[in-house]
Amino acid sequence: MFLLIDIGNTKTKWMLRDNKSIYKHDSFLTEDIDQDHFEFDEKIRKILISNVAGFEKEAILKIKLKNFSCPIEFIKAHKKLNHLINNYQDATKLGTDRWLSALSVSHDIQKTAVIVSVGTAVTIDYLSFDEKESQHTFEGGVILPGLHLTKNALENNTADLKNGEGVFQMPPINTANAIQSGFILSVLGNIKYFFELASSKSKDIKIILSGGDAELIHQHMDEDLKKYFSIKKDLVLEGLFVIANL
Repeated sequence: MFLLIDIGNTKTKWMLRDNKSIYKHDSFLTEDIDQDHFEFDEKIRKILISNVAGFEKEAILKIKLKNFSCPIEFIKAHKKLNHLINNYQDATKLGTDRWLSALSVSHDIQKTAVIVSVGTAVTIDYLSFDEKESQHTFEGGVILPGLHLTKNALENNTADLKNGEGVFQMPPINTANAIQSGFILSVLGNIKYFFELASSKSKDIKIILSGGDAELIHQHMDEDLKKYFSIKKDLVLEGLFVIANL
C-alpha cells in the first residue's frame, strides 16, 4: 500500500492505494497541514511526497508521518527517469509538480503533449515525443499567476481595481469582468502558442488540463482545440504512483 501526497500552495491532496485500487482519496488546505489528516490502520509500504509549498510544510509533515514505519521520500526532479528526459537548464530546479505531471503524461500517452495546470499558479509545459525512441522530453514552459493571485495583485497594487466576482465577457464592460476575462484570455493565448509550437514538430498532439480552474479554461477554449484536450485531475498523484512502481 502506498500513501501519495501532493502538497500544493493552497491545497494538499493525498491518496492511499495499491497497484490495483484506490482506497482513500482526500484533500485539505495546506495551511492546516499541522492537523491530523492521516489516521488509518492500513499497512503502508512507502510514502511518496511532492512539495511545492516550502521547507516549513515539509518539516511539519515529516513529524506528522513519523508514526508510519516505512520509507518516506520527498520527490525531486531528475535529468532522466524511465522514458522521460528533463531538458530544463538545471534539471533539479524544475518544480516537482511540473516534473511529476510530465512523468504521469509520459507514462499514459505515446504522443506530444501540452500540459496545462490551472491552480494557484498556472503552468503550461511542452512535452515532445520521439516515436522511434519511444521517449518523451520535457522541453520547458511558462508560469503565470492563477486567477486568485491575479485578482489579489490587482486589488492590492492599484487604487481603482477593487472588484467582486467577474464572468467572461467580450468585450468586458465592468472591472470584475475585465479582470476575469483578461486572465482567461491570457491562459488561452499561452495554450494556443504552445499548441502551435508543438504542431510545428508533431501532428499527433494532446492538450492535458488539470487544476482547480481547469473547467473554467475549458469552457472558453476554441472548438478547434477542444478535440485535442482531456482533463486529468490528479496528475501529480499519478506521477507519484508511477515512481512508486519503478
